[in-house]
Amino acid sequence: MAESFEEAIRLFKESMARGGYKEAARIKEQYSLPNDLLQDAVEAAFRKNIEIGEYSVAAELGKTYGLDPTIVKEAAARSFQRKMDSEQYKAAAKCAKEFDLPKNMVQDAATKAFRKSMDFGLLKNAAKIAEEFDLPITLRMEAAQAAFDMYVSSGMYSKAIKLARKYGLPEDVIRAVEKRR
Repeated sequence: MAESFEEAIRLFKESMARGGYKEAARIKEQYSLPNDLLQDAVEAAFRKNIEIGEYSVAAELGKTYGLDPTIVKEAAARSFQRKMDSEQYKAAAKCAKEFDLPKNMVQDAATKAFRKSMDFGLLKNAAKIAEEFDLPITLRMEAAQAAFDMYVSSGMYSKAIKLARKYGLPEDVIRAVEKRR
C-alpha cells in the first residue's frame, strides 16, 4: 500500500514498466492519479508494446490514458491488419469499431466474419455479426433464410416460424411450414 501520493506514482510507474497494466490501472484508480503525471510511464509502455508488435495492447493503453489520438489510431490500424491477416475477422471488426477506424474497415472485416460463419454453418453467429455491425439487410436475410431452411429440414418448425417472423421472411413461407406442424 502506498504511503503517499509520490509513492503511488512510483508504484504506478513500476507496474507500467514491468507490464502490469491492470495493476497500474488499479493504482491510478485507487489514488486518483491524474493522467498528466503518468504520461511518461504510459508513453514508454506504449512505445515498448509497439516495438514488440503488441499493437492491441498499445492501442488500449493509448486510449485508456489519453495519448495522442493519431498514434492510438495508428496502433489500432496495425492491430486491425494483424487480425485480418490471421483471419480473426470479428476481432478485427470490433477493433475497428472500438477505435473509430474508417467505417469501410469495420464493414469489410464484419462482412468477412459473416461469410466465414456462413461457410462453417454457424448461422446464428452470422446473424449476430450482421446485426452487431449493422451489415446490409441482404446479408441478414441470407443468414435468416439459411437458418430457417436448416430448422425446417431438422423438423424444428416452431423455431423456423419464430425466426421467420423475427426477420420478416415471406408470409407464404411461414404458412407452408405451419401446415407441416
